[in-house]
Amino acid sequence: MKIIGRLLVLIGALIVIFSNKIVFPGLERLVGIENIVGKENVHYFPDGSYVFTNPGAMARWIWSVAAIGIIISVTGIWVLIRARKGMKISN
Repeated sequence: MKIIGRLLVLIGALIVIFSNKIVFPGLERLVGIENIVGKENVHYFPDGSYVFTNPGAMARWIWSVAAIGIIISVTGIWVLIRARKGMKISN
């Protein structure tokens, strides 16, 4: 159980740390930027690049990804605490 708890804490922390640089761009490709910020909030240029006209929608998505990472880390800490209490009771 300790390994699972530590792994959850590590995964959650990495999601929080890299949510803006790695996780969000991956979701952007997977889900589509128009679904994330709304079709009306994406302005395309002739060269294929685009900009967002609503930074609030982008911030909400980044915060939601970070919140999922926090939840995963808290779950890992809970597993570690439960594993420690289980060891004390059995000894």
